[in-house]
Amino acid sequence: MSKTLLAAFCTLGMTGLASAATPLEHLRAAPRPKFREGHALPPLTRWGWRLSYDIQVELAEHWGYALELGEVNAALVPQLDDPKSLPARLCALAATDPKRYPLSALAYRAPCDGKFIATLPPEAWCQDAEGKVIEPRTWSPEAPDAVFQKAADAAVAPLKKVLEKAPIAIILNGGEYALSVAGHCAKVWQQDPKVMKAKGERDWFDYISERKARQELIITEAIRAACPKRLLYIYYYVEGCPHRNRYGGWKAWAWDYPPMRRVSDLASSSIYYQHFNSGWTGNNDMLTQALNATAQHLAAGDALSYNWLNAGWTREKMGDKAFGDIVRYAGYLKCYYTAGMLGGCAGYFAYPKGGFDGDIQPEPPHWLAQMTALGHVHALFSHLEEFLQKGDLLPGPDKHRWSKDLPAYEFPTGDADARVVARKHRERDEWLITAWAAGGPDRKASVTIPGLGAAEVEARACGSVYRAVLKNGKPLLTLVDRDGMNPSSGL
Repeated sequence: MSKTLLAAFCTLGMTGLASAATPLEHLRAAPRPKFREGHALPPLTRWGWRLSYDIQVELAEHWGYALELGEVNAALVPQLDDPKSLPARLCALAATDPKRYPLSALAYRAPCDGKFIATLPPEAWCQDAEGKVIEPRTWSPEAPDAVFQKAADAAVAPLKKVLEKAPIAIILNGGEYALSVAGHCAKVWQQDPKVMKAKGERDWFDYISERKARQELIITEAIRAACPKRLLYIYYYVEGCPHRNRYGGWKAWAWDYPPMRRVSDLASSSIYYQHFNSGWTGNNDMLTQALNATAQHLAAGDALSYNWLNAGWTREKMGDKAFGDIVRYAGYLKCYYTAGMLGGCAGYFAYPKGGFDGDIQPEPPHWLAQMTALGHVHALFSHLEEFLQKGDLLPGPDKHRWSKDLPAYEFPTGDADARVVARKHRERDEWLITAWAAGGPDRKASVTIPGLGAAEVEARACGSVYRAVLKNGKPLLTLVDRDGMNPSSGL
C-alpha cells in the first residue's frame, strides 16, 4: 500500500486497529459521513460479488448505499420464502423502512443465459444469402422484437415476486448482451443481406445505435412498467462516448447517445481507473473522458447522471499500478459530482484473497476504501444538492480537448494538473467551484468564472469544493470541505 494511500486511510480513521481486522471491523471503525437530513440524492449501489448481510446493513445505515439483492432471476425467487436466506432477510429489512434501507436489484439478463439463448429462433442471428445462420452465431440488428419481449418477460417475472416482499429503489441492468458494436461484429453483419438492406446508406454507427436502442427499449419499458415506484433504472451503459473524437475509429466501439438515452432513466457513463485511460493525469485522463461524455449529455438536454465507478482492481500484469490513489479518487469524484453526477455504482472486478467478508488484513482493502471515499463525497453533495438540481454546469471558455464542437466544461488555470469545474445556481448569484490537483501536490491556482470574476483557489489532491458569492463586487469563496477526506464532517 502506498504511503499516500495509507495517509488517506489514517485521515479516514481506518487504521490503528490493534490487529488484523475484517472489512466489517474496518468499516465500523471509520468516521462516518454526515448526510443532510431529507436529501433526495439516490442511494449508491455496487457491482461485484455480493457482500454479507452485516456489511450491507452498515453501508445502508451510515454510508448512503442501497442493500444489494443481487441478480433477480428464477433461482432467487424460492429464496424469498426462506426467512433464513440472504435475499429474504434483505427484503424483510427493506420492507421495515424503505428510505433507511433502500433495496437495489440486478435485472436478470436473459440474453446472457445459455438456456434462454437455446430457445431463440434462427432470426435472432445473422444469416447468409441462403438463409443459413452464420457461425459463430452473431446477434442480428434485425432480430425480431419478440425476442426482446421474451427477454423482458423473463426479467420482469422475478422482479414482481420481489415487489411482493419489498419496494425496489434502484434496478441495475449490467447490459453486455445481444447486439454489440461495429468493431466487434460489422464483418458478420455485412454478410447478412437483410441487415445490409435495412442499413441502406447509413454508416454502421448510426444504424446500430438506432437498432440497439429499439431492441433494448423493449426491456426497459417492461421493467419501468413493472416497477413504477422505483427511484432509478440504470442500464450499463448509456453514455456519450468518453472517447469521442479522441482517435479516428472511436465510432466502431460505441453507440450514439441521442437514440440510446431513453434506455436508462439517467445517463450512465463507465470510466474505470487505468482501463482504456491514463488514470488521473496524462493525455487520456479520466476527468477529460468524463467531461467529454457530459458535454454530449448536455447537448442532448440531459444535465444529470448516475455513473459506473472504479478506482482500480487487481490485475496481475499491472501490480500496484492497477490501483488508483484514494485521495485523488476523492478529488475526481468531487469534480464528477460538480459536473452533474447524482450518485453511482461502485464496481470491483476481482475476487480478493479470502473474499469480500473474510479478507483479514491490518489495513483496509482497496475495494472498501473506494466505497467509503464515494460515501463521503456523496454525503458532501447531499448538502449541495440544490446546485445539482437547480444549477447549471458552466461551459468554460474553451472547447473540449477532443470534441472540438463541444465545450470543455472546465476552466483553465495555466496548470494542466490543476483542474477546475464550476456550476452556477439558476435562482441566485451563487457558484459552486471544485478545484482538483489531479497530479498532486496541492497548489494555488487562479481561475476566472463568468459573473464572479477572477478568484484564487487551492487545488488539492482530495479536491476543494467552494461556495462563492459576490460581496462588495468581489468574489468571496467559502471552502465547504475543509477536511478533504471526510468532507461532510463540518456540515
